[in-house]
Amino acid sequence: MTAARLPASTYRLQVSAEFDLDRVAALADYVRALGADWLYLSPLLQATRGSTHGYDVVDHGAVDAERGGAEALERAVHAARAEHLGVLVDIVPNHVGVADPAQNRMWWLLLRDGAEGEAGRWFDVDWAFGGGRVRIPVLGDELAQVIADGHVTLLPDGAVHDSDAGDGELAQPEPGPAVRVYDTVYPLAEGTLPTPDSDPTAPNVLQAVLDAQHYELVHWRRADAELNYRRFFAVNTLAAIRVEDDEVFDESHREIIRWVRDGLADGIRVDHPDGLLDPGGYLDRLAAATGHAPVWVEKILEGDEQLPVAWQAAGTTGYDALASIDRVLVDPAGRAALGALDAELRGDEKPLDWHALIRRTKRHVADTILRSEVLRLERELPAPDEGEHPIADAADALAELLACFPVYRSYLPVGAEHLAEAVAAARASRPDLDATITALEPLLADPEQPVARRFQQTSGMVMAKGVEDTAFYRVSRLASLTEVGADPGEFAVDVDEFHRRQALRQAAYPASLTTLSTHDTKRGEDTRARIHVLSEVPEAWASVLAALREGAPIGDGPFENLLWESLVGAWPVEADRAHAYAEKASREAGTSTTWTEPN
Repeated sequence: MTAARLPASTYRLQVSAEFDLDRVAALADYVRALGADWLYLSPLLQATRGSTHGYDVVDHGAVDAERGGAEALERAVHAARAEHLGVLVDIVPNHVGVADPAQNRMWWLLLRDGAEGEAGRWFDVDWAFGGGRVRIPVLGDELAQVIADGHVTLLPDGAVHDSDAGDGELAQPEPGPAVRVYDTVYPLAEGTLPTPDSDPTAPNVLQAVLDAQHYELVHWRRADAELNYRRFFAVNTLAAIRVEDDEVFDESHREIIRWVRDGLADGIRVDHPDGLLDPGGYLDRLAAATGHAPVWVEKILEGDEQLPVAWQAAGTTGYDALASIDRVLVDPAGRAALGALDAELRGDEKPLDWHALIRRTKRHVADTILRSEVLRLERELPAPDEGEHPIADAADALAELLACFPVYRSYLPVGAEHLAEAVAAARASRPDLDATITALEPLLADPEQPVARRFQQTSGMVMAKGVEDTAFYRVSRLASLTEVGADPGEFAVDVDEFHRRQALRQAAYPASLTTLSTHDTKRGEDTRARIHVLSEVPEAWASVLAALREGAPIGDGPFENLLWESLVGAWPVEADRAHAYAEKASREAGTSTTWTEPN
């Protein structure tokens, strides 16, 4: 590998069981013919069986078998080298897949052995809050009822594959007794099997066995406020790991470092660095381990926000460029008419206030699906001195500060101004919390305070879920502006502003990627480009929309506008695909239906 080598252009391939590494190898000459000079590969470490995306890693020591395994990776890289292509690989340092404990050895060991076991240092668990147990929100009813309904079975000899799948081989990462709940197998701690004279099917026996474990199986709805392990956003089946721990970093990156050392990878794309305790420190460690191989970070920047200058990164993955390219293609003359149409559909006299909307949606997220994270922040506050009282209404104020935080996160002391902005905004929106906010501010501004470190990890979760996954589906002025890394409050930019932004990117991080769509974008660039055209014909669109609403009324004007704009942009589109999008968009918006309370 040539350390200084940087791509002129990349071609991203989503590697999966259906499109494995041997198919990647077969495309190397095609990618070169297109003009790209690097292959850009999705995560390759062993993921949950059947995973199409690969971001749910279960084994950091192996290339995913369904994707072809280590030998297929070597063949793919060999084909790339034959075409003089570099190789960029996506990695996931923040979290692992835990949907099936039997597939993830470290999670299995955590559940079996608890905080003091080998895996105790791997995961970010608040053991005290759970009474020494990690809560797993997987039940559809209370545990006693799940047992009574016959969904719990003890496996004294552990789980084995059936004869067709594995000829009786162990179907768990370590030998030992286990329990099957529904269709999922969990480990049992040593010495917790019932005595031989007990009835292993009796409800009281099963309850006693499960009560003796280092984990507590709970109703899935309890995750909102009672979870005690950090996740990727609100995804219960993606548990965060503590890469700030030297041993965890070493074990989770050994294979990745080998790829770089052995010339199988020239660069690395780091997924979701904002979830890490210390992103800058992590990048320093990664650079030292890989001989300073170029790294691109999946970092969403707001407005003129820049990457911290001390980060050892070649740049971002390009969402910041995407937003500007979109807006230079939008006709600013359509702003007033499309804004008036959106207001009419909402029954308002004035256009939507985007920033007021996202404060509400972020606050809702902090009070619901991420309530567990807010309450953990409250528990991280230092204990009051003798004779003093705890900070009153701390959870309420923390949630408000998260809702008012203007960017994804700070990296104290870098970004302290964003905290100051959030404090001012929270005081304005909730003057009743002024005294509490005053008490919290110095704690949240101190990078040595545990609550400050965790607040920085949490603010990005609230931003992502409140904005990208909620507010974006409530804005209909121009659906193409609701894209990852973009601000729908900004309608268009002129050519001079566009060039100013690109000059700034070039000066700060000339090797940053420029992208128009990714696996995370809401719509492809071709779809967005078609929707942009509506800014040139706003009156015609208003007329067409009225006819569409009359012919197929839903009763939710803003959502109908969002839906029809999206369908026009994607046309022609199959009915099943259109229905799936309508279902997702309506449930993400959460105005009349949600994923947990479907209508």
